[in-house]
Amino acid sequence: MCKKGLVCFVGLILGLLISSAVTAQETQEEGLEYGFKSALPEMHVFITNQFYNYGEAEFGKYANAGDKKLAGHSVFIPMSGYIDISSQLNPDIKAEAEFELYRSEAIKTCKLRGVWSPEEWFNLSMGRDFVPIGTQDKSYYPPSRFRMFTVAPYLYRNVMRSSGWWDTGVFISGKRQLAKQVSLLYNLSVTNGPGDSHQGTATELINNMKTNTAGYMYEHFHTDARQYLDNNGDKPICIRLALSPLEGLEFGGSHFKAKYDDNEKYGCDYTFYHLLYGSDKLDVACEYGRIGIDTKANGKIHQSSSYLAASYKILQEKYVHFLAPAIRYETIDPWEEDTSNKGDRKSISIGVNISPVEHFLIRAAYQHTTEKGTELKNNGVSVETVFDF
Repeated sequence: MCKKGLVCFVGLILGLLISSAVTAQETQEEGLEYGFKSALPEMHVFITNQFYNYGEAEFGKYANAGDKKLAGHSVFIPMSGYIDISSQLNPDIKAEAEFELYRSEAIKTCKLRGVWSPEEWFNLSMGRDFVPIGTQDKSYYPPSRFRMFTVAPYLYRNVMRSSGWWDTGVFISGKRQLAKQVSLLYNLSVTNGPGDSHQGTATELINNMKTNTAGYMYEHFHTDARQYLDNNGDKPICIRLALSPLEGLEFGGSHFKAKYDDNEKYGCDYTFYHLLYGSDKLDVACEYGRIGIDTKANGKIHQSSSYLAASYKILQEKYVHFLAPAIRYETIDPWEEDTSNKGDRKSISIGVNISPVEHFLIRAAYQHTTEKGTELKNNGVSVETVFDF
């Protein structure tokens, strides 16, 4: 982990450019067998700066506890960003690397892959990429048009996690035309899958995952089950299918099932459904997701969440590039087996996205949450500025 994340992020960009120049020079002088001038890389950057002012119980690992870095006081989040570097080696093959500067605290590798695309209906990728469960690659990660709010919905913060789910393996995707305006979209991956970074210790997942008195599942699984490598022989398959009956609209679902412990006795399964619609003015994103996790303490535990978000552009190219009011309604059930429904929440966010000029965006929103039972201090506002180039 890099404590001076912004410096490291800038250093990463400069290092890549210098390395590219040095490699080109060495190739010319020493005759190295890799690299060629026509494969110059493209670089795309997404920079965001954020301000949060939420109650002390928001952004927590558990229902009634908040993250002291982000909740309970007003705070400016250090500059974060994404950098995507890709090179089209020939019309069918490209290489891509994408990195995230996470709140100036760490640099995460989002993508590190080679892609072969001989046909529209067949794309083969090998390396590190998004596991196609849900639509985090389409609906939240920049520069997605469906990323209408700064704060991710519960579905990704508490069920999938706001940082998405990347993994290493083989990925196949494509688009097949069924009729004049009807298309079938598919994604399939075979990856390492979840694991347990604490195997053989007192903190291993299977001994610590349970629920708390507020009726909320401890999130050890979301926190500790993601690894670059693996701890067992299970290589799960994830499938996502979607139908696009007309331009801008798609709906479908995805499923993922895996084992996470060393002995392959305990597993998890995800099922997601989605609908996305984007036009010149209206953008709509709707998703439902559910996870089931095997535990020693409570048996099979299920969490589920859903949301509906929409924005509508007005004043396009009049005074500003565009102005887009936005709204999102979402629910979460953190422990379905609990019949008293402790910890259940509903939330509504109202915001506005304003782009004074192209490639510059300001987001502002207020979120109000209603709990089942004791009311928590978790309402608040978020403001974000975005530059992409």
